[in-house]
Amino acid sequence: MMGTNETILTPKQMDILRLRNEGYSYEEIAKRSGTTKQNIHSIEKMALRNMKRAENTIKFMKLLKAPIWFSVDENTDLENVVRRIYSEANGANIHIVYDALSLSTKIREEAMNKIEHRLIVRGFEVGITKEGDVILI
Repeated sequence: MMGTNETILTPKQMDILRLRNEGYSYEEIAKRSGTTKQNIHSIEKMALRNMKRAENTIKFMKLLKAPIWFSVDENTDLENVVRRIYSEANGANIHIVYDALSLSTKIREEAMNKIEHRLIVRGFEVGITKEGDVILI
């Protein structure tokens, strides 16, 4: 198993995530650990937040290497984001690996709290790799 010196998670966070993944409830883990289920929930929540930050750091590193990188502003329609991705990629002779529907779905899934219906409510960054993948951060 991976050691804690190889991750940004504490030993306690790793243990709780492992037990939760095995199906243990907060209450069961709390009894095993001699603490409250609220404490277990808080530790898990912090671990998940740390994991999301690490994921975003990796995305940022990929964006640094992406030849195309642009910002999407608030009040932009999702369809315009998709059009811009294709336009930017075409201008650089890069083939996007997603069709329009898949790309729209990817954007919705990765930027879900930044989109309401079809409208961007919180800006984000888009990167396009040489291989035609699209990265959002």
